[in-house]
Amino acid sequence: MKKTTTPKELLEVIVRNLFKDTDLSRVPRMTADELPTFTLEQEERLLAMTANGLSVAWLSDRFWTADKELILMFDPHPWMENEYMLKAREDMPDLTDDEYALASWISKLAALSHALFVHTYFPLDLLEEGLEWKHASDEENFSYSHGRLIDWICLTPYRRVAAMVCYLVLDTETNRAIQTNQAVQDFYAMECWYDRPDWQKVDECETFITKALDGMRQIDEHYEKGLEAGLNDDEIRVLDALYGFAPHEYFEEDFPRVRDICQAAEELLPDKPYVKSEKGEREYAVRMHKRIGEIYAKYDMHYDPSDVRDLTPGYLDSWIYDKYYGTKKERG
Repeated sequence: MKKTTTPKELLEVIVRNLFKDTDLSRVPRMTADELPTFTLEQEERLLAMTANGLSVAWLSDRFWTADKELILMFDPHPWMENEYMLKAREDMPDLTDDEYALASWISKLAALSHALFVHTYFPLDLLEEGLEWKHASDEENFSYSHGRLIDWICLTPYRRVAAMVCYLVLDTETNRAIQTNQAVQDFYAMECWYDRPDWQKVDECETFITKALDGMRQIDEHYEKGLEAGLNDDEIRVLDALYGFAPHEYFEEDFPRVRDICQAAEELLPDKPYVKSEKGEREYAVRMHKRIGEIYAKYDMHYDPSDVRDLTPGYLDSWIYDKYYGTKKERG
């Protein structure tokens, strides 16, 4: 029968593997202002220890599986009462008071390590007090529109941690593009995601940050220019589909064709309320592609929805699907 690891044994193995050259004796007496900085210093150091930041993964694995949600690796766990809470002091009698305080800090470092390595959201106040928007969703907190977070990514001395936080922001914006604009999704795939860094190598982390922030800036400015030109999110998406890429310049002569297509999409929907079905969506798509062809002809242009070399029909298909099912989401 396998021997159960005691709280003290777990502490010893973690310290031996990750902190043998680090003075941890001061951790129990650190102030609330000192601990966050020390935590980020150690997170950065762990990321630099091994290729691809695997030391961070090793620490996380002492507690949780590699799933995005917290699932304990061991049950019962030597330290954890449940997925989120450390056991009470009296439930770990083989630890001294200082060792218990150290275990408490290590569990918080492990939680941050888990979130960064599996790319899942976490409280931004772990990075800097007051950084998290209260009463906002995780997506809002990790969006490119969170200017203070973007400033933190640009300015923090912990560049490997910054790159992993930037990954989460880019992932958030990419997931939003999947739901709102496939041309933008493809832009991110080509410009930002094609060369992911080794988290150990700070130069690769800096390159990733630069490319990711520049790509998100371009898309943010693309939408801003479209809105200033008088288009709404839906019309910007359709125009991007007609171009087959984003971002791009805006030309007012394209706007009537875009608005005709958007108007047709509303006109050709079944009378509401309607029972949604795959058959109904296919029939709506056929009607829409036919009408789009007529609109193109009105402007002396040719539209061929069967042309596999053209990205436009595919992008419009996604938009048509969202129109029919009512799943279209605004970008903002």
